Amino acid sequence: MNSNPSTGAAPDIAVEPWPMEKPLLWLVGVFSFFVWFALAITVFGLVYLAFIGLFLFIGHVIFIAHVRGSAVKIGPDQFPDLHQSVERLARRMGFEKAPEAYVMQAGGILNALATKLFRDNFIVLYSDLLESCGEDTAARDMIVAHELGHIKEGHLKHHWFLLPGLFVPFLGSALSRAREYTCDRYGLAGAGRKDGALRGLAILAAGAERGPKVNLQAMARQVEDLNAGWLTIGTWLSSHPPLADRFIALEESLKPAGFTGSRGTYRALGLIGTVYILPTILGLVAMMFFGNLAQQKERAQQLETPPSYDYYPVE
Repeated sequence: MNSNPSTGAAPDIAVEPWPMEKPLLWLVGVFSFFVWFALAITVFGLVYLAFIGLFLFIGHVIFIAHVRGSAVKIGPDQFPDLHQSVERLARRMGFEKAPEAYVMQAGGILNALATKLFRDNFIVLYSDLLESCGEDTAARDMIVAHELGHIKEGHLKHHWFLLPGLFVPFLGSALSRAREYTCDRYGLAGAGRKDGALRGLAILAAGAERGPKVNLQAMARQVEDLNAGWLTIGTWLSSHPPLADRFIALEESLKPAGFTGSRGTYRALGLIGTVYILPTILGLVAMMFFGNLAQQKERAQQLETPPSYDYYPVE
């Protein structure tokens, strides 16, 4: 564990990653390795990938340029209250230096994000989300600590290497959701109070005025509405867990009595098997069947064809 460089003490915000995060990261990494290996032995694959990578990189550079030039960089003389919050939370997490932080107007979107360019890490706090938190410093710190958690846990590292695996349906999105659960744990620790962390999520769900008034028990019961086949598949393909699930992950007592989610899981697996796996199996069986018919027909034709002899004239 890294010590706090200013005091020599161990950081007091240190959380356990979500249980599935590390196994999913391993699977994404292994898949990505084999994809990169396969591309490395084909010149065409490398050229094709280089163009895709260049396109994505340029788009990211444009975004970072917009953030650094048009968003407001938080500092001692720029939103000092926010600056103190970022510095304090980063110090409590054991950062040697707090990442750069920006406030950006995003047309009413309630969100925040962590990103990087080369070795520079950034967190971007959307202005409407901060305004929605108002004077609720616990809810605000939940958002800030959540984004710092992405950097602390290394979620921004090796992104280019992991990219092939992140594009795999279900696998990449599962890793992303596990990381969100991990960072919610950082948000909870940063908020300092569970009710403040839950209010931060409620504000994400319902906004400034109604967010603090959300009935958390009723909100958590909405997981029952997702306990169906197609909706479960929808959550499996999403990069972020449903907020109703995130409430329960932070406060287990909000979970509806007797709820397991197994019905949605079984139906989703049945649908995936019906839509994807069963047609694949039937296609393979059909190929084998018609392939055998073709071989039998060819052998029958060979048997019916009389042997040919070469005749040489007698000189």
